[in-house]
Amino acid sequence: MKHLFLYSFLLISRIIFAGNPSITDTPFHALVQQWNNAHSTTTTDSFESLYDTTVLFYGKPESKAGCITRKIALLKKFPDFKQTVNNIIIEKQTDGTVKCSFLKTVRYNGKNENYPSYLVFKNDAPDWKIIAESDLITDKNHAKKQASAFKIPEDAVKGDYNGDGKMEYMWLEAPQLSDNEMDCIGSCTAYIRFSDTTIPAISIQDCIGGYPTNKGDLNGNKTDEIGLLPEWFTSCWRSYYVWTLKNGKWIYAVKPFSTHCTQWENDVIPIEIDKNKKGNVIIRYSQISDTDIIIKTASQKVN
Repeated sequence: MKHLFLYSFLLISRIIFAGNPSITDTPFHALVQQWNNAHSTTTTDSFESLYDTTVLFYGKPESKAGCITRKIALLKKFPDFKQTVNNIIIEKQTDGTVKCSFLKTVRYNGKNENYPSYLVFKNDAPDWKIIAESDLITDKNHAKKQASAFKIPEDAVKGDYNGDGKMEYMWLEAPQLSDNEMDCIGSCTAYIRFSDTTIPAISIQDCIGGYPTNKGDLNGNKTDEIGLLPEWFTSCWRSYYVWTLKNGKWIYAVKPFSTHCTQWENDVIPIEIDKNKKGNVIIRYSQISDTDIIIKTASQKVN
């Protein structure tokens, strides 16, 4: 039965991870079970071969030795500790790591608790090592604690920027200026930050201010896109930026386009959905003519 299970796993994993021999040849179910079985002992040897040098351990960076020390302390504190894992799901990540999600049932102090958990493995040839360990409950609590550390500004803009169906807030954090306000103290880089700290911040170079706006869902991916006209010390010419969140990373929804201050003084809408062409947006940008600055319109495919 054991051999049949392992054969079935290997067959399925080869289908899921076709094209990457180092992944298809690695029995991740067995690695998760090895990690699970290590919790039945209070010796360090069982954990030693599993962890990488550093691990994101329940939301905090930890050394291998630190992870093992915390594990052993837990097992000694609760002699009746027992753990089982079920429903293992294997996902290849874009950075080459592999995430194994599963339901972890833990028994201690005479109680059973269920935790939707995960391990992230990184290839450290010829072995795979754990570089992250946590559960979704801990991650959610950790995110709430981080969010509580932020004071949301009054001008923060509400929207669903990660597509989870819940409203978040975003705002621009401008760099500190010198006393004469003609230079930055340090880098002239601004950041768009979010009340949900699981959403990565957006960094904008050569920006000393501005008001990010919620442009709505321009590409139909159920997330609100973000527009920004960065402020600078001089010049009426500025590029307009529009970002969309895809696969956990901010990318340009369209290539930044040139605008002039006269466009903004006339309240010209810089971008909106092209109702006549699905998957496209209308952008309005400024251009110099022979005698004047004119506003031009173009339909572009949105990312």
